[in-house]
Amino acid sequence: MKHNIDDTVFSVINAIPNPVIVVSNDKLQSANNAFLDFFSLSSIEEFNAVYGSVAKLFIKNNNFFSPSDIKNNEYWTDYLFLRPEINRIVSIMNSDNELIDFEITLKKIEDESEYIVVFNDISIYISEKNEYEYFAYHDHLTKIFNRQKFDELFLKAFENKKRYGDTLSVILIDLDHFKTVNDTYGHLIGDLVLIAIVGIIEKELRINDIFARWGGEEFIILLPRTDVNGAYIKAEVLRKSIESYVNKKLPSVTISAGVTEVNSTDNINSCLKRVDEALYKAKEKRNNVVKII
Repeated sequence: MKHNIDDTVFSVINAIPNPVIVVSNDKLQSANNAFLDFFSLSSIEEFNAVYGSVAKLFIKNNNFFSPSDIKNNEYWTDYLFLRPEINRIVSIMNSDNELIDFEITLKKIEDESEYIVVFNDISIYISEKNEYEYFAYHDHLTKIFNRQKFDELFLKAFENKKRYGDTLSVILIDLDHFKTVNDTYGHLIGDLVLIAIVGIIEKELRINDIFARWGGEEFIILLPRTDVNGAYIKAEVLRKSIESYVNKKLPSVTISAGVTEVNSTDNINSCLKRVDEALYKAKEKRNNVVKII
């Protein structure tokens, strides 16, 4: 497939399970397998022959974006990129005539007219009428909870601990030397690394564990009914899984983690301060886990 972006970057994009395209002036330049599979097509040439324009696929539905919203001759990618306040949800019909709702993320390629566009399926949230809650409480890049939602869930778990006496522990994670990754490979690769790390962590968590992006390259996990030793073991599992993760298209990274257990004399702030201290000690060595009781 012909495209102007770096072959390594494109190979990474093609490994992403979400539909991803590269578009220039509303002309499809490249598409990953997930995008082509969505339409049961085998190539971008076939897509261009059948559909012509990506924007023609956006069906007017509720208050979602469609090309009819554009009142001038702007390309839809420029229109959305320059107006971050606009609702970036689109409805697209798949090859089975099912209407699927996507949130789209755009990244402009420097010094080019091209955009990388990622489609995130949010149909389940829309169908359950939780659209507002989804966008208010989820991290835009990784799709896990954001700090605001974590604070809310932590408060509920903290109250349950006081009421029922269950154990409750926290893991605070930081990616080691992540600034070097961004400086060396660029922020696009850095974002793909964050998405990959989140996927690794999610596979190791239970359904009732609470996982959120704490900020930047920091992530936090709340472990109900888990004491500090169990949390330490889980943090070590995560550390080893990330250390051993190999993707030839992405730089290798490691994590440092702090672990603590919420005790009977804690308040939320004291617990978070303690786990932050544990993370600070872990980062003195890097690729390390430290627990503080």
